Amino acid sequence: MTEKVIAVQELSKDFSLGKHKSIHILKNISFSAASNDFISIVGPSGSGKSTLLKCLSGLLRPTNGSISIDDMDPYQLSPSQTAKMRRTTLGFIFQSYNLVPALPVFENIVLPLRLAGKQVNRASVEQLLKKLNFTADMDSFVTTLSGGEQQKVAIARVLVTHAKIIFADEPTGAVDANSKKIIFDCLRTLADNGACVIMVTHDIELAAMTDRSLVLRDGQLIKRLTNPTASEILAEIERG
Repeated sequence: MTEKVIAVQELSKDFSLGKHKSIHILKNISFSAASNDFISIVGPSGSGKSTLLKCLSGLLRPTNGSISIDDMDPYQLSPSQTAKMRRTTLGFIFQSYNLVPALPVFENIVLPLRLAGKQVNRASVEQLLKKLNFTADMDSFVTTLSGGEQQKVAIARVLVTHAKIIFADEPTGAVDANSKKIIFDCLRTLADNGACVIMVTHDIELAAMTDRSLVLRDGQLIKRLTNPTASEILAEIERG
């Protein structure tokens, strides 16, 4: 049984450009998402995709509108409540990886488990990395890895938490075609097993394999596509 876990009403985000000047990045966006949903956010560069993801996840306060994440407003929580929500409910796969350079691969992956006081199982992490086609040494430092391998570490760090809601910002952007399929299949499996996955992607073929696509242009949600095809998504993105 699915349950609504995200509700967004009239969300807008402005950035100040100095005295009395601002730029509208997001404008009046409304949608909802439920458990078992796999939603892609697509659109031209600069359309506000990553900004929307950060607003949804509590990383960037919107200028106007409301957000409910698992029946909570992330912007009304105390710092300790926010930290708890990020440990127990949310996972965020960053486009920039956000790994800790001073820690080896294994410790980067299990860091959220240690912060939450949960049990760490080295063998299960090893299995997960194998599933992601990660080929480097688990005890090597992340600074020695290629961009693609760092991305897999960032993804593994979220997957080990079994988060209820996963936000993924271009999770396949730095990997080869084989790894892209593996990563997408992992996210698809999570959604099929009850998670809500929201993915920003420029890859139209991947977006066409999600349940719904939200098409942004100039900060506005211009189209909601259910069971989208690649041609439908491309037509909406290119529509002037």
